[in-house]
Amino acid sequence: MNEKSITTIDLLRHGELKTKGLFCAKPDEPLSEKGIQNLLKATKNKKWDVVVSSPFERCRQFAIKFKTENDAKLLTYDKAFQEMDFGRWVGISSQQLWAQEPEKLSQLWQAPQDFVAPSGESMQDFNNRIEQATNALVNTHKNQSILLVTHAGVIRSILSLALQLSPVSALKFNIDYAQMIRLHYYPDGQFSLQSSLPLQELN
Repeated sequence: MNEKSITTIDLLRHGELKTKGLFCAKPDEPLSEKGIQNLLKATKNKKWDVVVSSPFERCRQFAIKFKTENDAKLLTYDKAFQEMDFGRWVGISSQQLWAQEPEKLSQLWQAPQDFVAPSGESMQDFNNRIEQATNALVNTHKNQSILLVTHAGVIRSILSLALQLSPVSALKFNIDYAQMIRLHYYPDGQFSLQSSLPLQELN
Protein backbone atom coordinates (compact mmCIF):
# COMPACT_ATOMS: atom_id res chain seq x y z
CA MET A 1 0.00 0.00 0.00
CA ASN A 2 1.19 3.51 -0.82
CA GLU A 3 2.47 5.09 2.40
CA LYS A 4 1.01 8.42 1.31
CA SER A 5 -2.47 6.91 1.65
CA ILE A 6 -1.92 6.11 5.33
CA THR A 7 -2.89 8.42 8.17
CA THR A 8 -0.52 8.17 11.13
CA ILE A 9 -1.80 8.93 14.62
CA ASP A 10 0.65 9.12 17.52
CA LEU A 11 -1.20 8.98 20.83
CA LEU A 12 0.85 10.69 23.53
CA ARG A 13 -0.18 10.62 27.16
CA HIS A 14 0.61 13.74 29.17
CA GLY A 15 3.57 13.66 31.55
CA GLU A 16 3.83 13.27 35.29
CA LEU A 17 1.65 15.66 37.29
CA LYS A 18 2.80 18.13 39.88
CA THR A 19 0.42 16.59 42.45
CA LYS A 20 1.08 12.90 42.99
CA GLY A 21 -1.39 10.10 43.70
CA LEU A 22 -4.55 11.60 42.21
CA PHE A 23 -7.19 9.31 40.73
CA CYS A 24 -8.10 11.97 38.18
CA ALA A 25 -6.61 15.46 38.26
CA LYS A 26 -8.55 18.69 37.92
CA PRO A 27 -8.46 20.39 34.51
CA ASP A 28 -5.98 23.03 35.71
CA GLU A 29 -3.47 20.60 37.26
CA PRO A 30 0.02 21.33 35.80
CA LEU A 31 2.85 19.01 34.90
CA SER A 32 5.89 18.46 37.07
CA GLU A 33 9.27 19.46 35.66
CA LYS A 34 10.02 15.77 35.18
CA GLY A 35 6.75 15.43 33.28
CA ILE A 36 7.71 18.19 30.87
CA GLN A 37 11.20 16.82 30.31
CA ASN A 38 9.94 13.30 29.59
CA LEU A 39 7.54 14.63 26.98
CA LEU A 40 10.31 16.64 25.34
CA LYS A 41 12.44 13.50 25.22
CA ALA A 42 9.58 11.46 23.72
CA THR A 43 9.06 13.97 20.91
CA LYS A 44 12.68 14.97 20.28
CA ASN A 45 13.59 15.42 16.60
CA LYS A 46 10.09 14.41 15.49
CA LYS A 47 7.64 16.38 13.36
CA TRP A 48 3.94 16.07 12.61
CA ASP A 49 1.62 17.73 10.15
CA VAL A 50 -0.95 18.35 12.86
CA VAL A 51 -0.83 18.63 16.65
CA VAL A 52 -4.12 18.16 18.53
CA SER A 53 -4.36 18.51 22.29
CA SER A 54 -6.84 18.07 25.07
CA PRO A 55 -7.56 21.53 26.52
CA PHE A 56 -6.69 20.35 30.05
CA GLU A 57 -3.59 22.10 31.38
CA ARG A 58 -1.51 18.92 31.69
CA CYS A 59 -1.81 18.45 27.91
CA ARG A 60 -2.07 22.07 26.77
CA GLN A 61 1.05 23.09 28.72
CA PHE A 62 3.25 20.76 26.72
CA ALA A 63 1.47 21.27 23.39
CA ILE A 64 2.20 25.00 23.55
CA LYS A 65 5.86 24.38 24.40
CA PHE A 66 6.21 21.84 21.60
CA LYS A 67 4.65 24.18 19.04
CA THR A 68 6.88 27.08 20.09
CA GLU A 69 10.13 25.10 20.09
CA ASN A 70 9.40 23.17 16.90
CA ASP A 71 7.58 25.81 14.89
CA ALA A 72 4.65 23.45 14.47
CA LYS A 73 2.29 24.76 11.81
CA LEU A 74 -1.03 23.66 13.25
CA LEU A 75 -2.06 23.25 16.88
CA THR A 76 -5.68 22.82 17.88
CA TYR A 77 -7.43 22.08 21.16
CA ASP A 78 -10.31 19.65 21.09
CA LYS A 79 -12.42 19.22 24.23
CA ALA A 80 -13.74 15.96 22.79
CA PHE A 81 -10.34 14.45 23.65
CA GLN A 82 -10.35 15.54 27.28
CA GLU A 83 -10.41 12.88 29.98
CA MET A 84 -13.63 11.25 31.11
CA ASP A 85 -15.58 13.43 33.52
CA PHE A 86 -15.31 11.56 36.81
CA GLY A 87 -17.56 14.04 38.61
CA ARG A 88 -16.93 14.31 42.33
CA TRP A 89 -13.97 11.93 42.06
CA VAL A 90 -11.92 14.59 40.27
CA GLY A 91 -9.08 15.91 42.41
CA ILE A 92 -9.34 13.03 44.92
CA SER A 93 -6.49 10.60 45.63
CA SER A 94 -6.78 6.97 44.54
CA GLN A 95 -6.05 5.90 48.12
CA GLN A 96 -8.98 7.93 49.43
CA LEU A 97 -11.37 6.49 46.85
CA TRP A 98 -10.38 2.90 47.60
CA ALA A 99 -11.00 3.60 51.28
CA GLN A 100 -14.36 5.34 50.83
CA GLU A 101 -15.98 3.82 47.70
CA PRO A 102 -14.29 0.47 46.96
CA GLU A 103 -17.38 -1.14 45.39
CA LYS A 104 -18.02 1.71 42.97
CA LEU A 105 -14.36 1.94 42.06
CA SER A 106 -14.16 -1.82 41.52
CA GLN A 107 -17.07 -1.59 39.08
CA LEU A 108 -14.99 0.72 36.89
CA TRP A 109 -12.40 -2.03 36.40
CA GLN A 110 -14.65 -5.09 36.44
CA ALA A 111 -17.70 -3.86 34.49
CA PRO A 112 -16.68 -0.59 32.82
CA GLN A 113 -19.48 -0.81 30.25
CA ASP A 114 -21.98 -0.20 33.08
CA PHE A 115 -19.97 2.39 34.99
CA VAL A 116 -21.32 5.90 35.58
CA ALA A 117 -19.05 8.31 37.44
CA PRO A 118 -20.68 9.91 40.51
CA SER A 119 -22.13 13.23 39.27
CA GLY A 120 -20.14 12.70 36.08
CA GLU A 121 -20.01 10.92 32.73
CA SER A 122 -20.98 7.35 31.91
CA MET A 123 -18.40 5.10 30.27
CA GLN A 124 -20.76 4.57 27.36
CA ASP A 125 -21.10 8.30 26.73
CA PHE A 126 -17.35 8.75 27.10
CA ASN A 127 -16.56 6.03 24.55
CA ASN A 128 -19.17 7.41 22.15
CA ARG A 129 -17.57 10.86 22.46
CA ILE A 130 -14.10 9.48 21.72
CA GLU A 131 -15.33 7.40 18.78
CA GLN A 132 -16.99 10.41 17.15
CA ALA A 133 -13.93 12.61 17.77
CA THR A 134 -11.51 9.99 16.39
CA ASN A 135 -13.56 9.49 13.25
CA ALA A 136 -13.69 13.25 12.72
CA LEU A 137 -9.93 13.52 13.29
CA VAL A 138 -8.90 10.93 10.70
CA ASN A 139 -11.42 12.21 8.16
CA THR A 140 -10.28 15.81 8.57
CA HIS A 141 -6.58 15.00 8.33
CA LYS A 142 -6.46 12.15 5.84
CA ASN A 143 -2.98 11.01 4.77
CA GLN A 144 -1.30 13.23 7.34
CA SER A 145 0.72 12.60 10.49
CA ILE A 146 -1.08 13.56 13.70
CA LEU A 147 0.21 14.00 17.23
CA LEU A 148 -2.62 13.71 19.76
CA VAL A 149 -1.65 14.86 23.26
CA THR A 150 -4.24 13.42 25.59
CA HIS A 151 -5.04 11.19 28.58
CA ALA A 152 -4.72 7.50 29.45
CA GLY A 153 -8.48 6.92 29.41
CA VAL A 154 -8.80 8.54 26.00
CA ILE A 155 -5.95 6.44 24.60
CA ARG A 156 -7.53 3.24 25.91
CA SER A 157 -10.83 4.21 24.35
CA ILE A 158 -9.18 4.87 20.98
CA LEU A 159 -7.36 1.53 21.18
CA SER A 160 -10.67 -0.16 21.98
CA LEU A 161 -12.15 1.37 18.82
CA ALA A 162 -9.12 0.75 16.61
CA LEU A 163 -8.53 -2.85 17.69
CA GLN A 164 -12.20 -3.74 18.26
CA LEU A 165 -11.70 -4.55 21.93
CA SER A 166 -14.23 -4.71 24.74
CA PRO A 167 -14.05 -2.02 27.45
CA VAL A 168 -12.70 -4.62 29.90
CA SER A 169 -9.94 -5.66 27.49
CA ALA A 170 -8.98 -2.04 26.80
CA LEU A 171 -8.39 -1.48 30.52
CA LYS A 172 -5.57 -4.03 30.37
CA PHE A 173 -3.38 -1.51 28.54
CA ASN A 174 -0.97 0.18 30.92
CA ILE A 175 -0.43 3.68 29.53
CA ASP A 176 2.49 5.32 31.31
CA TYR A 177 3.17 9.03 31.58
CA ALA A 178 4.71 10.38 28.36
CA GLN A 179 4.13 7.06 26.57
CA MET A 180 3.52 7.16 22.84
CA ILE A 181 1.48 4.64 20.86
CA ARG A 182 1.32 4.77 17.07
CA LEU A 183 -1.67 3.79 14.96
CA HIS A 184 -2.05 3.69 11.21
CA TYR A 185 -5.43 4.41 9.66
CA TYR A 186 -6.10 3.08 6.16
CA PRO A 187 -8.45 4.17 3.36
CA ASP A 188 -10.69 1.16 3.98
CA GLY A 189 -11.46 2.44 7.50
CA GLN A 190 -9.24 -0.07 9.32
CA PHE A 191 -6.61 0.69 11.97
CA SER A 192 -3.41 -1.14 12.84
CA LEU A 193 -1.24 -0.85 15.94
CA GLN A 194 2.33 -0.04 14.90
CA SER A 195 4.10 0.04 18.25
CA SER A 196 3.68 0.79 21.93
CA LEU A 197 7.35 1.66 22.42
CA PRO A 198 8.56 5.11 23.44
CA LEU A 199 8.69 7.35 20.38
CA GLN A 200 12.49 7.59 20.30
CA GLU A 201 12.56 3.85 19.62
CA LEU A 202 10.17 4.01 16.67
CA ASN A 203 11.39 4.03 13.09
